[in-house]
Amino acid sequence: MIISMTGFGTSKVELPSNAMLCCNIRTLNHKFLDIHISTPHELKQFEAEIMKRLKNSFRRGRLETSFSIEQNQASVQKYEVDFQKAEEYYNLLLSLKKRLDVKGDVDIALLGSIKGIFVDRKTTDIPEEVVLESLIQVLDDSIDKAKVMRAEEGKAIYNDFKKRLKHLNGILDKIKKEALNNIPLYREKIKKCLDSFKGEINVSENRVEQEILLLALRSDIMEECIRLENHASQFETFIEEDKPIGKKLNFLLQEMAREINTLCAKALNCDIQYRGVQIKEEIEYLKEQTYNIE
Repeated sequence: MIISMTGFGTSKVELPSNAMLCCNIRTLNHKFLDIHISTPHELKQFEAEIMKRLKNSFRRGRLETSFSIEQNQASVQKYEVDFQKAEEYYNLLLSLKKRLDVKGDVDIALLGSIKGIFVDRKTTDIPEEVVLESLIQVLDDSIDKAKVMRAEEGKAIYNDFKKRLKHLNGILDKIKKEALNNIPLYREKIKKCLDSFKGEINVSENRVEQEILLLALRSDIMEECIRLENHASQFETFIEEDKPIGKKLNFLLQEMAREINTLCAKALNCDIQYRGVQIKEEIEYLKEQTYNIE
């Protein structure tokens, strides 16, 4: 089953302090698994657990995961100062001012703008295991919602792939039929050309047939057609697999692009070249879609 790399999931749960713990997950395209976590100061200690659960849930894509604690009307905000942290920040700012020799005072306005100095006592008073339990609840719920969205988008991509491959194979069948008529067409064109010079040059019939044969061998595209058919068949097999296939499909499409480029270069028939361009367009579209697949 194809899984898209784009999705979104959000969830909330009420803490014993009546505040709301919120989690948002946004997943985007990426070559590898790239996880970014943003948490408020009160939840920093749980980032290792968050990372572990995300790694176990996703295999590829950029994951932007953020947590926040929102006070609702029923909660009473009661903040206290973390004096140890405030003193540490104050000393760091003084050191920075001295080292860089910059003007300005380290005053209450500057300290008050630093996150982490003022702590919500009601949140910090909640037992750690209770906070962790609530965090896992909103995280898992957000993960599930994001995965559902990724699966739904994956179904749409799958259906589009099937339609595109059917169109590609239809064009390829027409190319194969036209390729069978290449040799008679070349023979006729060469003879017409020679007839126009009748009396001016003398070319033996054997020499004409040799040139026709050489031209036919150089412009034979059946081998490329067969390889393209095999690659298209592999593509259809891969999209039925229940595992990450995005990179595999991308490599396969690169091979298909090489085959169709060779085919177009060898074909002397204008109709075949035109159909080759149509196949190139389908391959490019398929490439763009594979960048969305896990």
